[in-house]
Amino acid sequence: MILNITPNQLKTLTFFFVFALFSLSQETQAQTRVYANAATISNASHVDNPANAYDGDLATFANVRTNSGILAVLLAYDGYIELQFPSTLPANTTSYVKIQTEDDLLNALLGGSLGALLADVLGVVLTGSQEFTVQARNGGTIIVQGDSQDGGEFATDQLSIVTNANGEYFVKVTPTSAYDRIRIINRSGVSLLGLGVEKDMFVFEAYYVEDPANCGTAAFTSYSGSGLTLDLLDLGGAGVENPEFAIDSDESTFSTLSMGVVGVGSSIEQTVYFEGESISSDEFTMQIRLTQTLLDANVANSISVQSYNGATLVQDVSLSTLLTLNLLSLNGGEITSIPLTPGAPIDRITLTFESLVGLSVSQNLDFFGVVRTAARPEITDPDTLDAQGCEGSTIDLFADTDVANELRWYDAEEDGNLLATVAAGDAFTTPTLTTDVTYYVAAARIGCPEESLRIAVDVTVNSVATPTGDAAQSFCSYGGATVGDLVVNESNVVFYDADTAGNQYLDTDALTDGTIYYAAIQDAVTGCESATRFAITVTLDDLCDVTLNVKVLLQGALYGTGTAVMRDDLRTQGLIPVNQPYDNLMDARFTHVGGGSETTTNTIINTNAGTSDAIVDWVFIEIRDTPTNVFKTVSALLQRDGDVIASDGGPLVVSGLPETFYISVKHRNHFGAMGLNILTVLNSEVTIDFTTIDDADLYSLSGFTGSNAMVTISGVGVKALYTGNANYDDHVKYDGAANDRQVLASQVLNHESNTNQVLNFSSATGYFSGDVNMDGKVLYDGANNERVIIQNIILTYPLNTNGLSNYNGMIEQIPQ
Repeated sequence: MILNITPNQLKTLTFFFVFALFSLSQETQAQTRVYANAATISNASHVDNPANAYDGDLATFANVRTNSGILAVLLAYDGYIELQFPSTLPANTTSYVKIQTEDDLLNALLGGSLGALLADVLGVVLTGSQEFTVQARNGGTIIVQGDSQDGGEFATDQLSIVTNANGEYFVKVTPTSAYDRIRIINRSGVSLLGLGVEKDMFVFEAYYVEDPANCGTAAFTSYSGSGLTLDLLDLGGAGVENPEFAIDSDESTFSTLSMGVVGVGSSIEQTVYFEGESISSDEFTMQIRLTQTLLDANVANSISVQSYNGATLVQDVSLSTLLTLNLLSLNGGEITSIPLTPGAPIDRITLTFESLVGLSVSQNLDFFGVVRTAARPEITDPDTLDAQGCEGSTIDLFADTDVANELRWYDAEEDGNLLATVAAGDAFTTPTLTTDVTYYVAAARIGCPEESLRIAVDVTVNSVATPTGDAAQSFCSYGGATVGDLVVNESNVVFYDADTAGNQYLDTDALTDGTIYYAAIQDAVTGCESATRFAITVTLDDLCDVTLNVKVLLQGALYGTGTAVMRDDLRTQGLIPVNQPYDNLMDARFTHVGGGSETTTNTIINTNAGTSDAIVDWVFIEIRDTPTNVFKTVSALLQRDGDVIASDGGPLVVSGLPETFYISVKHRNHFGAMGLNILTVLNSEVTIDFTTIDDADLYSLSGFTGSNAMVTISGVGVKALYTGNANYDDHVKYDGAANDRQVLASQVLNHESNTNQVLNFSSATGYFSGDVNMDGKVLYDGANNERVIIQNIILTYPLNTNGLSNYNGMIEQIPQ
């Protein structure tokens, strides 16, 4: 038997039942909240319903008012309520006061040391409209005080603003001296003096936790940062978005720690707080998600996790170290569960994200939360370490955990069914064994929903298993699929035409649509077969995935090369868009059927820089079931040697295609071309090479021939698509209505840098249709200008026998 936790198991860990049970209210956990039981107020006319602030109900509140008065001080007053606990609290005891202000002060102060900057971002003035003061007192002595207008006073271990999963705000107070009461003072800021404005502040309750819950969901969170400026927070997108989502009991939501796009050293951090200390053996599981771009930049060295007990740092470890210790690796866009073992009691965990200086991409980290659990169980029983059983029998399995815990046994690594819950030291009796099986055991503190990571226990059974796999399998109707193409997860499998007995198929027998095939494993030693066969229903599809091997050259990108390898000036100048550029607004010729959402990345565009596989531009591929009907379209990338590849950088695989079809390829400022002959799929692919295609194999309109469809490059001997179609239609024209020369003039004159609107402007760079030689610039006059190129194309077109500049017969040879 093998007992381990594989890298794949750890990488795909979710919180098991943790998040599924997160929805249990924290109020149901075994804890005692001790509420303040008395109140003193500034004046009965300043505070409404003061008893609501010490009735033990977090839904009711007292209203503490302040008034700025008139004529500077006349009728002005500040209100306060002072909530007293039943007894004096020892130093370093944390209490919480739920409050709500009329102005959006708490949202800013939640950011700790970023409070003043966040206030500016949120449009709140800390020193101005509404202000408040919080004092922890021992009798009449002030132990610690914080004023809202000084955001830094709410960014300390003794005093801070935190939020719970519902987005409600609390003052977290942890004085370093004994105290017995907390005073909340609502004040009018200097900007309101003499205006007669009244501001409300709701005070719900003050409490501390006497018997902290042993269960592991976090109760509160806050965040902070350093090295950030107002511009970075406001314009750069830095900060923490939706911090409460990291503790909201919903496994699909998350907070986002963001650096924006920064070029300076800075950091952002979010802290989650547990009500009460853990025990030394407790483990914690943190879930995060990062983009592949950041992983490629080795961001793991810029992320760290700090575990604290109050203000005392217990552990500080980098993400890269955690990944190494737990055999984990991060995949971009995937949620990863990361175990933490502080090895000592803690009550909070901080996730710190430091910016990568000079990285010009958005630096975001999604934070799904942290859960505290009992330590993973251990397996020491020899018979469990090498568990053996007989088919039809049961065996006892044992795992070790602390006596304060219970053991929960499952039939799956994640989710699955809970088979049994047993006390520490007790046996788990398996169900009747019929095949080799793996059980999974987790430890949990008694009465808590959160569990440790599960440990696998393999049981070997002397039987022949039932095959597994996909019960519904689809194949291409024109692919010649046979019984040998059926897929199961095991080897030594044979197929029958019935679930029992029946006739055995040969691997070479052709598959038929709608037929059920029954798989059984044959033991190579005993010759036994599976007692239960696995049924596979076969569907033969008329539309299948097909790899298109298309090759085409663009006349414009071949200018000046003297070879059959195109220039990639658009790529080298960073002008190729990551989103495909074609739509019917350009011209009806680019009407998508099924395609249109293709995107790529700059990484893919630049992958093969300096080689013949470098990207030149996007092309528009049409699959036609008849010469005049477009069945499907796809936008793809064109390489310098003419190969067309998918937008993800791989082969161009198009789904849902028939066995036979025509292919045409178009470009935004070139004529398209289409093969005359219908193509037949062979081995899931078709091939058409427009660079060497015979004229007789090119489609042409009535009155034309294939020799009019493409241009043959002089001195090179390859065919290419005609350039010059700057206005996207099906003609190339130099003079007359809707001519392409006018497009050049318009794009040059209207270029944002052509402030004098002159036709001989030489810096009209960009991704323009008028750039018919594809050098990244539109030129109307001067050397290598596009106007002359279009004129030369018209004059040299084989059918323009009179050499007319206003020739109107150069037409794309594809049915519209």
